[in-house]
Amino acid sequence: MGTSRKKALEYAYSLLERPRAHLRVDLAQVTNGVVLRHHGRVLTRVYLNRSGMNAAAAMAEALGVRIPPSGDSVSTLASTGLLYRVLAISQIDFRNEASFELAANLVEEAIDMQRGGSSGNQAE
Repeated sequence: MGTSRKKALEYAYSLLERPRAHLRVDLAQVTNGVVLRHHGRVLTRVYLNRSGMNAAAAMAEALGVRIPPSGDSVSTLASTGLLYRVLAISQIDFRNEASFELAANLVEEAIDMQRGGSSGNQAE
């Protein structure tokens, strides 16, 4: 189906090298999983398995959107810092129980970034 996950992530991380406040991204549910795109190019993908769908749910929550129905997509704006966290979530192996805590922390940071506030659990 086109771009490999590795190539997609290489492109995604190169995109993050230049910090930006607003990048338009699309979260889409495709036949074999969920993809995150920027200008039509895949940044990352997760597959239709238990780990992938847990990752997709956390990615959507971090982006402040819902996972769209199959064949559909949803568009949102995200900073490069927020995208960094979403990409990290997409690479978590949810077969490991500890991964849920890691994902929750990344989602909390992402939501905090969207609000522009401080979560209060950062070192001062």
